[in-house]
Amino acid sequence: MTDGSASDDPLADAEWPAETPRYRLVVPATASELASIELLATVLDESPRSPATATVRVGTGRRDDRDHIRHALADLAAHSDVAVGHEETSGTVPLTDGTFDALADVSPEIRTLVVRDDDGLALVTRRDERFTFALPDEAIEAVESSLPSSLRERLEVVS
Repeated sequence: MTDGSASDDPLADAEWPAETPRYRLVVPATASELASIELLATVLDESPRSPATATVRVGTGRRDDRDHIRHALADLAAHSDVAVGHEETSGTVPLTDGTFDALADVSPEIRTLVVRDDDGLALVTRRDERFTFALPDEAIEAVESSLPSSLRERLEVVS
């Protein structure tokens, strides 16, 4: 389990693919949670790099009594690198359809997320509702077209 120190922050050590532009988008709290999941799915679909793992910290644990959350946490906890505490869950899982579905179920509770490729390079990070992702110029158009205009206006280039 984590103690909340900076060394426990999976975003702190995220290395990005060289020569690939990065973008940032903050999904407002008023947007549906589906917007966050769709953004994550679109970025992963459009990336030329294959997502391999997801390191996540979720602000819920075994005390959560919502069935879909409990099932999602059980799916994540099936991986040895995941610790489920009373009020927090954290760890690293291979990114498969099943773990993506579990992450989608706990999405409103995600505090931090880093999706990496097989080389350990970050494809997308999320801290609460702030997403940062690396995509080549030709792929960003697909992400932009998938966003509602209110979110498209919030997309900004980081580097």
